[in-house]
Amino acid sequence: MYRHRSASVSALFVDYGQPAAAQEHAAGNRVALHYEVPLVAVGCHGLGRVGAGYVRARNALLLQIALAAAPFDAGHIAIGLHAGTPYADCSPSFVVEMQRCFDIYCDGKIRVVAPFLDEDKPAIVAFCHDRGVPIDLTYSCERGTTPACGACLSCLDRKALNVF
Repeated sequence: MYRHRSASVSALFVDYGQPAAAQEHAAGNRVALHYEVPLVAVGCHGLGRVGAGYVRARNALLLQIALAAAPFDAGHIAIGLHAGTPYADCSPSFVVEMQRCFDIYCDGKIRVVAPFLDEDKPAIVAFCHDRGVPIDLTYSCERGTTPACGACLSCLDRKALNVF
């Protein structure tokens, strides 16, 4: 989305001990190469055992690491939150609270943006198809298997959306 707007874009991969870290990092590299954007990898270890599925405070952690790693003093940090999930850290109020936290450090110069916050997964997939986004380069299996397990919630979502 931002690349098509001719914005200066960089990407961030965070390894926080998730089972799919290696596969997600490889997918991040593929997507970054496709769009010709730099990808920075950051490790955050010592959180204990991180399993497949819900990880408490993950989106806050990702945003805080993105802020700390941001190579700019003003701009946007985008996160792929979407509608249709029960998680508190995928809500409009979460984005507002994270912006309040960013403002402590940046006085409003770096904005948290969640462009798909009001869109469900089918709408996002349609957006990707309309714009030629290479979904085939991505990886979503929560268990980190190769090939993808086909049974975790993310794999089931991809099957239901016909993006396997």
